[in-house]
Amino acid sequence: HDSSFVSDYRCNSLRVVPVYGGWILECVAEMASKGPLVVVLLALGSFLLVAPPASAKRNVLMIAVDDLRPHFGQVYDTPQVLTPNMDELATRSVTFKRTYCQAATCGVSRSSLLTGRRPDTTHVLSNGGCFRSAGNWTSLPHYFRNNGYTTAGGGKIFHPGVCDGLQFGEDKLAWSLPYYHAPCPGHGSYPCADKTGVQNRPYSWFSNETATDDQVPDGMIAHNAIEQLQNLTKYHSDMPFFLAVGFHKPHLPHVAPKKYFDMYPIDSVDLPANPSVPKGLPDITWNSCGEFLSYNDSHEEAKQDHFSQDHPMSDIVTKTHRRAYYATTSFVDAQVGRVLEALDSMGLTNNTVVMLWGDHGWHLGENNEWAKHTNFEHATHVPLIVSSPEGQHGTVSQALTELVDVYPTLADLAGLPVPAECPVDSSNVDVCTEGRSLAPLVLKGNTTWSPAAFSQWPKGSAMGYTMRTERYRYTEWVSYNHTAHVPVWSELKGTELYDFVSDPTETLNHASDVKMADLVHQLSAQLHAGWRHNNDQQSVLL
Repeated sequence: HDSSFVSDYRCNSLRVVPVYGGWILECVAEMASKGPLVVVLLALGSFLLVAPPASAKRNVLMIAVDDLRPHFGQVYDTPQVLTPNMDELATRSVTFKRTYCQAATCGVSRSSLLTGRRPDTTHVLSNGGCFRSAGNWTSLPHYFRNNGYTTAGGGKIFHPGVCDGLQFGEDKLAWSLPYYHAPCPGHGSYPCADKTGVQNRPYSWFSNETATDDQVPDGMIAHNAIEQLQNLTKYHSDMPFFLAVGFHKPHLPHVAPKKYFDMYPIDSVDLPANPSVPKGLPDITWNSCGEFLSYNDSHEEAKQDHFSQDHPMSDIVTKTHRRAYYATTSFVDAQVGRVLEALDSMGLTNNTVVMLWGDHGWHLGENNEWAKHTNFEHATHVPLIVSSPEGQHGTVSQALTELVDVYPTLADLAGLPVPAECPVDSSNVDVCTEGRSLAPLVLKGNTTWSPAAFSQWPKGSAMGYTMRTERYRYTEWVSYNHTAHVPVWSELKGTELYDFVSDPTETLNHASDVKMADLVHQLSAQLHAGWRHNNDQQSVLL
């Protein structure tokens, strides 16, 4: 305010510059005796660090990666799948090693994540469902917009086309700025399935020899995200921003520029550790891989290999499809890197919460399954990486966490009110959560946490409810009341129990072992008690 801070200098203007751990006041000053303007960092010889007010709101960059399983890079102990940019993000983040989705398909998982409520509450049990059928709730980006944020987005955040449709980014009230969906310009991105843009799905993968990154949809989405960041800082700098960036790959079809396929010579590609279904598997459990086999090439390969529940694909076919998945994972990592580099170059990183998540896992022949749509570990286990300016850097959390925790976590880390826990009937409650904020794990490091994570998968008139504890995965397949959206526990159709200490790749179902009867009874009671009882517990039970 034009008051002298040193006898020979007078501040004409002040600018707040965010830096890690606080703010610097930049002073444009003039020397009283000589006049010319100079830029001084207050106060010259020693920077004055001013802690941000408790109410200060952080920017948020939320990156969603479709069908990304947590088996990539150094960050997730899979160095043969090259992801240097997500590895670098992990060096300034907390990496959650045991996060689980609520259901292993895009639309169901995303509806749950973006409302903070589980599938039995959202009533979304398929990709085409809209959460508004259960309640006119405030979605995650809408919540940020209501709390003074400029909200922008592009790519696959909601499942494409649901609710308000593609034109409005699926939730028109959520976005302050026009939403961006990339076109499908004939380079093979979902829903266009092949190199010509035809939608009859002839190719499940394609190594594109002519396209550059910016000529395929995920490259376009990265380019748009960078433009959005520039726009937000230039024209909306008076408000914090929430930017959602959703990449389509490595979703089928596995399409990317050829240079990413060249990173993986076919002879170097590994095979799944467990290519067989578990022994003692209930009849209802195995998924017949409809999504994977909907492509003409994989369908023909399955016929030639006599693929069935008890007969896996040949090694060469398996390697071919694993290679394509790895290539598209490296491709999308490059797009993530472009966005993070732009965030850094604009000086935004130190005032921005960055979260990267995958919406569910992915089978690449493990358990003789391909794609998702199961309750096995490979389908329900997801990556979650969270960077906060005040948070732990380069650390790993082994806490059992869930994607339903994303909504309250981002609100908490951004400095917004954390939604309260939903009541049993939350149909008329605009904002609440059936998860919990992971901020204590991000800010303070490892601490005691929930004893289990919960997922589910529908099959006809039945629902498979599965629970992952510290050591076990326990699943019950039961009848499902589609009107009330509740399980009928008394109508049991199958049970599964896997021990990850003795059997980390789920090769044997122990549920019928009489020696496990007491454990099955205990886990069944815990599963039936569900997430509400889970949130009341503060330590791992099993």
